[in-house]
Amino acid sequence: MLSPYLLLYKTLLSRRYRQYLQRAGGDRDKCHETLLYGTFYEEYEAYGFASKSEDERRTYLTDAVRDKICRRVNSRNGSRIVANKFLTYTSLLQFYHRRVWLLRGEEVLDEIVRVGMTDGRLVAKPADNCGGRGVQLMAASSEEEWRRLLADKQGMMIEECIRQVPELARWNPSSVNTIRMNTFRRNDTVEVFTAFIRTGRKGSFVDNGLQGGLFASIDTATGVIFTDGYDEKCIAHAVHPDSGVPYKGTVIPRWDEAVALAKAMALAMPGMTYIGWDLALTPDGWEPVEANRGEFIAQQITQGRGLRKEFEQACGL
Repeated sequence: MLSPYLLLYKTLLSRRYRQYLQRAGGDRDKCHETLLYGTFYEEYEAYGFASKSEDERRTYLTDAVRDKICRRVNSRNGSRIVANKFLTYTSLLQFYHRRVWLLRGEEVLDEIVRVGMTDGRLVAKPADNCGGRGVQLMAASSEEEWRRLLADKQGMMIEECIRQVPELARWNPSSVNTIRMNTFRRNDTVEVFTAFIRTGRKGSFVDNGLQGGLFASIDTATGVIFTDGYDEKCIAHAVHPDSGVPYKGTVIPRWDEAVALAKAMALAMPGMTYIGWDLALTPDGWEPVEANRGEFIAQQITQGRGLRKEFEQACGL
């Protein structure tokens, strides 16, 4: 159980906690979960807590529980790097095959414009946001147009576009459909804990569930998808609702290479026991998208069970 005093402090002062209590609409059970355990409204709904016993609820790995554990097992400096996409990029530069800039000043702007003129498209995103929030696809055909598009992007990350392989684009070609892979490091050994694929919806550039995407769990040993696709409303889809491409039984290509990349990056991050990695498959191989804290709502929805005990064991707790 989390400290009630700490959570009460967060509830009183944190805008996010106040918003979640408001969304609970005065429901006593939902407010109880938020105040005493830090369970947010979306988690309560997604995991079906209304019909679960107290013991069943505590088997789920909520964001609050995960954050508390990560503060124990991950270093402050490593956590700071993972929380900032540009710091992650500069710390793991040897694993990236695309150029990424933090837009600050005219010199960097000139370089970005030159690349934009060649590529035709670039991606802008906040360095410290998650959930696909604020990600923008930019396209232009002239220097003047590029400078206009970039005029209000100071402080944001600008990236070359990732060009994914047809095998992953087939669910939804308008988004880069990525793999989330969670790793645990103990000394010089890294294990993959869970993995899932995210697929965007028709016309969307991002694949994240918060932006309407779907996700399905992957067997970490074989790279085979073993669940249906789910959205964040917990609705199951045997096939993608737009493309009709099935989920369960599909083999993710070059899986061993994805696992090897995630493990190599984990070893390059000292002081970090647990990290979530987002990976995209390009014609030249797997490409890191970003590192993150790795929420577990997708895995627990698709598998219909809580992963808290397994997570704690993987952390050595």
